[in-house]
Amino acid sequence: MGLKNFTVIEGNIGSGKTTLCKKISKEYGSNLILEEFEENPFLKEFLKDQKINPLGVELQFLIDRFHQLKKPFNNSNSTVADYFIEKSLIFSKNNLSQIEKDLFDSYYSELFDKITKPDLLVYLSVNSSRLLENIAKRGREIEQDVTKEYLESIHNSYLNYLTNKTEEKVLIIDVSEIDFVQNDTHYGEIKNIITSEHKKGVSHIKI
Repeated sequence: MGLKNFTVIEGNIGSGKTTLCKKISKEYGSNLILEEFEENPFLKEFLKDQKINPLGVELQFLIDRFHQLKKPFNNSNSTVADYFIEKSLIFSKNNLSQIEKDLFDSYYSELFDKITKPDLLVYLSVNSSRLLENIAKRGREIEQDVTKEYLESIHNSYLNYLTNKTEEKVLIIDVSEIDFVQNDTHYGEIKNIITSEHKKGVSHIKI
């Protein structure tokens, strides 16, 4: 067992994906790529009201993600990231009107082939009630207006997208009932799942 060359750990807002990435990268001495969401100047107002400049939000994220993932990776170490470029498709489909989506997709298609793709994609599935608890606990002002309905719509969009990725290695892990941040046993369980060998296709796992 071991960490793949490039592992992505994805999840909804408050799922713990960034914390898990940091823990795993520290343990394995991996390169770490974290999404720079606080740098997006459109995000704060958008999270209060999803009708405020959604196209600006999505284009800014797309550009930022591209610049991070186009850089050559250090092949002597594994790399862990807390997002994958395709989340731009998921969020844009959820947030944009059709005319905005058409414009967004034209930019996305130009950039997608120029970035590194993951060897393993992990999605942390967490129910909306637990997500809201986590969001409230960490107390980021920018997230306090996020609604249960918005979280559920994003979760459903992730599942709809990921279930069709039959030619890649995808793990959908339900972690709603565990605490891999505070509980070392729970962390060990999810780490062992991620570092095991997996066949191509989508695997659903509940811990």
